[in-house]
Amino acid sequence: MAAGLALAPAAVGHGPAAPAGVGYVSTVASLEPNVLGVSARVLGGDDRLRLANYSGKTVVVAGYAGEPFLRFTPSGVYENTRSPATYLSRVRDPAQAQVPASADPKASPRWRKVARGQQSFEWHDHRIHWTENEPPAAVQRAPDEVHLIFRWAVPARADGRPFAISGFLGYVPPPGEPGGSGTSGRLLAAVIGGSVIAVAAIGTGARRARRRAP
Repeated sequence: MAAGLALAPAAVGHGPAAPAGVGYVSTVASLEPNVLGVSARVLGGDDRLRLANYSGKTVVVAGYAGEPFLRFTPSGVYENTRSPATYLSRVRDPAQAQVPASADPKASPRWRKVARGQQSFEWHDHRIHWTENEPPAAVQRAPDEVHLIFRWAVPARADGRPFAISGFLGYVPPPGEPGGSGTSGRLLAAVIGGSVIAVAAIGTGARRARRRAP
């Protein structure tokens, strides 16, 4: 987990309208509990969340109000056209999203196939990155330091059984700014000091995977 953060690129700038991965690095820590055949990763620093489902199960990712949002099946991936998350997650900045009046998280799902014959899909999940125009308070106080911004979780179900994609968002000083060099060691210290729970979750998930593997 620490290595993934340390090696991820960071650029200058802040805010949801800025390019992907700007000063921020989002990382998947684990699936809780682990679901064999299901994996997730963050693309573009903190830009998009990608889920792959090779479990043979039907996986449904919940939207921002807990409604069914994405459905992964052996035949492909579907989006719920009644879910506001379907439209909010198409763009990096949720303030720029166009959500139709027909979107209602309480309505029965209407599924539309978005990936035929594929088991993976990626989207702008606003739970995994910073969406405010102003940087977090910690970054404003010390922009030349590495910070753990927050831990996040994206709820989902596999054949009806709940699990969560868990991770955390960190801030890395961009190259050329004070603190931009020598980041890896300081970031490692920040991760070890601030993400003990996430590390423990990874170990637990790995042990479960070993026990369940054929």
